[in-house]
Amino acid sequence: MQFSQPMDKKRRWLIIAALALLVLLIIMALRGVFGGSNRAVTAVKLRCVATQDVTPFGNEILYYDGITLYCLRANGYEHWSYPLGENASFSCSGSMVAAWSGTQLHIIDRDGNSTYNENLSDAIQFARVGAKYVAVVLGGDISPSLVIKDMQGTTVDTESGAYKDMILLDLGFFSDGEYLWTTSLDVYGSVPDTTLHTFRVNVSNSGGISLGDHLIYAVVYAGTQLNVVSTRQLRQYDYRGTLNPSGTVLVYGWQLIDNAVSGSDAMLLFTPSKSADNTGRISQLRLLWGKTDRRYSLPSPCVGAALYNRKIYAFSEDMVYRADLGDRRFNPISLSGQLGGQIVTDYLGMLTNGVALVACESDVYAVTLP
Repeated sequence: MQFSQPMDKKRRWLIIAALALLVLLIIMALRGVFGGSNRAVTAVKLRCVATQDVTPFGNEILYYDGITLYCLRANGYEHWSYPLGENASFSCSGSMVAAWSGTQLHIIDRDGNSTYNENLSDAIQFARVGAKYVAVVLGGDISPSLVIKDMQGTTVDTESGAYKDMILLDLGFFSDGEYLWTTSLDVYGSVPDTTLHTFRVNVSNSGGISLGDHLIYAVVYAGTQLNVVSTRQLRQYDYRGTLNPSGTVLVYGWQLIDNAVSGSDAMLLFTPSKSADNTGRISQLRLLWGKTDRRYSLPSPCVGAALYNRKIYAFSEDMVYRADLGDRRFNPISLSGQLGGQIVTDYLGMLTNGVALVACESDVYAVTLP
């Protein structure tokens, strides 16, 4: 009898530990840690049409009907709307939106509230949103100026000298939004020459790095590296603009269609360049990830492909194909009965909760992926 109390306490702690482990395993299974998913494929028809700049916005969807910017939840219900007027454009991060028309800039939070709405000193070419700042390109195509504002619209940095006689092609924030990269093109040189600049907002400018005459169309930040993708090769630079020679990969004939970050590495998904397939359908994929360079053949021609939760998804007219990164074959998942008898004609993007946006001609559906 003298051992019963300690044994009861030990048994109680074993039961508690077993229950805790069971709860943990259930949570991990629900999050897809073991490679599976308990979600069924479902599709919701949205009220927008494919020509209305349908854009993922975190777990929600933005679209612009020519007058008003709308935000929809993945179930199709409206979250908010914001009047922009005619001829407006917008860009977003996961939680903020920058919209512009002429000289007017709007900064809008995730609930549709304006944190800034004013006219700037010159016409706005385009804007990009980061975690802390909004970058706005002002002026004509040649020799523009770059203005950095915080989310309340206060100007915190400006740059114009770096873009004299240049066209500013694109820009983006990285490293928690404290740094900025830009690509620009020298219009008066004897040969086309693209330049990469990196800045720390309101602190420093690394100077320009010549990237040569091949078109730079994507920059992806992962770990401590900027993965710079051109029509010829992938190159890696640190925030000072120092080239990592071991990170250079030939990608001629391939076009980047999606990217994700896994640990300190960028996952870059390519498809053969459009010139290689005049039908617009894709039958092959290529994944670059760290030291991995892997090719995939799709079971049938697809209209698009994406990365989500360390898996590859590809979309054909009536199927979703899914593969884990190490798989040698795709798992087909039927969309039959989900799209009102229509077929998928385009892939528009992925929400952060694994809901894909696809077009069936002009109709748009939000498809929950397994």
